[in-house]
Amino acid sequence: MFQVHSIRIATVAALGVLLVLSGTAPAGQALKESAAAELEVRVLEAQMPTPQGEHSDVLYRMEVISVLRSASPVTPGDSITVRSYALSQEARDRGVVGPKILAPGWLGIAYLNPDPETGGPDSGRQFTIAADGDSFEDIPPGPPSLRWTEDVEVRAE
Repeated sequence: MFQVHSIRIATVAALGVLLVLSGTAPAGQALKESAAAELEVRVLEAQMPTPQGEHSDVLYRMEVISVLRSASPVTPGDSITVRSYALSQEARDRGVVGPKILAPGWLGIAYLNPDPETGGPDSGRQFTIAADGDSFEDIPPGPPSLRWTEDVEVRAE
């Protein structure tokens, strides 16, 4: 009798965990897919003021390596500004999830939205993170999946 109930409880618990996990993964993916820009970037500079409270703003200057998807007028080689935030150590100790701090030279994919706090002629190059805490992805190691080659046509005159 005891074994039958423990098997039922374990089965219900396993199904509950699977249900929770399957519900959170698509939510994070939906935030990434709804981002206005998906760019391959390199961090040139990171400015972080002294921490004030649980969140501190971080301002990144990034170089656009390639444009995977974007509604903004950015092209490879452009320098953009990205506003993100960092969590205090106390918040991390409590288990609060937030974006990772990127070091200069980091190369990866950024999911971004236009920064609503900016305006003016440079507003097309100022962004904020899109998926809360999950806007930066490392590029997987390994060879590139696509190789670019140019065919040079030689004409004899």
